[in-house]
Amino acid sequence: MRFIAYFELNPQFDPSELAEIGVDLMKRKLYPAEGVETLAWYMAPGLWGISVSEAESVEALMNNVNAWRIAKPGIFKFFKIEPAMDTKELIPIAVQLARKVKG
Repeated sequence: MRFIAYFELNPQFDPSELAEIGVDLMKRKLYPAEGVETLAWYMAPGLWGISVSEAESVEALMNNVNAWRIAKPGIFKFFKIEPAMDTKELIPIAVQLARKVKG
């Protein structure tokens, strides 16, 4: 299943320390977690970013996020993740559902 995450990093933390944590997690194969494939991962200068991932299970997705939280408590000022799908796939589904609902 595909997921989109939006996150804001805690601006009180040194960005170089956060980068070192990321390198360490990746080196130890804790990020991305087993069962998770990172399709995209972008950061903005304002310490916010987005990621798109495919996860085999909710457990894998939880491990993917919680590795960061355990490595650096308080790392996220804000974090939101939702299941997602390609808009080209979503549009026909929404149209079909609307026809059923509206009759």
